[in-house]
Amino acid sequence: MNRLTYASTLSHLRRLNTPLGREGKQAKPRQLHNTHWGFICPAETPEGQAVGLVKNLALMAYVSVGSPQSPILEFLEEWSMENLEEISPQTIADPGTTKIFVNGSWIGVHRDPCTLEATLRSLRRQIDIDPEVSVVRDIKEKELRVYTDAGRVCRPLLIVESDHTSVSKDPLNHSSSNPAQKLKLRKPHIHKLVNGELGWTQLLVKGLVELVDTEEEEATMIAMIPSDLNEPYSSTYTHCEIHPSMILGICGSIIPFPDHNQSPRNTYQSAMGKQAMGIYASNFQQRMDTLAHVLHYPQKPLATTRAMEHLHFRELPSGVNAIVAIMCYTGYNQARLRRLFILRASPLTFIVYMQEDSLIMNQAAVDRGLFRSSFYRTYVDQERGHMTGDTAGLYCETFERPGQDHCVAMRHGSYEKVDCDGLVSPGVRVSGADILIGKTVPVLNGGETSGLVKRDASTAMRPNESGLVDQAS
Repeated sequence: MNRLTYASTLSHLRRLNTPLGREGKQAKPRQLHNTHWGFICPAETPEGQAVGLVKNLALMAYVSVGSPQSPILEFLEEWSMENLEEISPQTIADPGTTKIFVNGSWIGVHRDPCTLEATLRSLRRQIDIDPEVSVVRDIKEKELRVYTDAGRVCRPLLIVESDHTSVSKDPLNHSSSNPAQKLKLRKPHIHKLVNGELGWTQLLVKGLVELVDTEEEEATMIAMIPSDLNEPYSSTYTHCEIHPSMILGICGSIIPFPDHNQSPRNTYQSAMGKQAMGIYASNFQQRMDTLAHVLHYPQKPLATTRAMEHLHFRELPSGVNAIVAIMCYTGYNQARLRRLFILRASPLTFIVYMQEDSLIMNQAAVDRGLFRSSFYRTYVDQERGHMTGDTAGLYCETFERPGQDHCVAMRHGSYEKVDCDGLVSPGVRVSGADILIGKTVPVLNGGETSGLVKRDASTAMRPNESGLVDQAS
């Protein structure tokens, strides 16, 4: 699990990996497809060999966990479905029949698919059947397909209903027989959502929102924004997007004004945003990660996005709002000035002189804590036992403070800070090749237990690092 920053952790949890060889020259599996809209982030993919093969889910995308198909089968039996074992080939060939499939299995035929489809959708919008269930009617193939299995990527959409009491106006004819369309989600619902009186489950129960997978989306007409419902171009809308920005993933959603960028820039920032240093978890002082970096004074960005509030970017920010000046320095080697891309522009003075690709930082800003950080490294060891014959208990490794009098192959580091339990106490400053975990391994001398001595198997600190012991357990 990537724990460099909080955004990288969330992004890692929503990653998709296409099981194809990275060395393949096929372009099609790497390209965006129309059916990716709303399910796969168009910006967040790595550069190089894995481009387009490693993808990330969009913000609202949800992977189904599956539900039993028995309630669907029982309902279809009651709703006058003709079972496949009980009908003749002539019935199947009848133009008025529609084949019924449940999770890919052909189970029967039905003579009124329009009513059956409407009933199944109505039951799903009342949570009488699982909201994950997908209902797809293929008129061309004369099939009605129902899916209840796990692993389907779904996304929520606002439901649009036709208002037969009012008639939409056509700007050319001044009147039209088409019924007006409007969202089932109204202002009172939005007020309750803002006040916390309405939750996600209530939205599903009231039939205001429903989950749609890729196959069902093929048979829907989706408005981009609610105002499209008032346009005369179409009167067949069935759903409406919650918001167009929901096509982006975790890292794409923290880019301010991504629609004003060249598309590769959004892809580059999606990769770099995962490398930013900040606070990767609120309980980092209790965690014992293999390696963790923590920025001492992270700041929330000056330009934020709405998605940042839901991704807890205010509580766990990464980066500092540095004040940057771009200017010449002595005029030396200034023939080719390169652009300096600044992700955030801080109350801390940070003057940069740009000479080719170099930066010159203000010493006073560094002294006052600009970009100051710490890193935590966890050292792990365990006592292993070798259970062999009569001498089983003699070959167990032991955490203790090794000594010259009973140990061979002692290390060159300092053992002074190791306690009798083999661990260094929290708060002790260590550096260089200090021993952090003292451990001994029994060895036989000449094959006899009477000449038992111990060999040092301690864990030393990395020679180029220094710091304080934070925890020991």
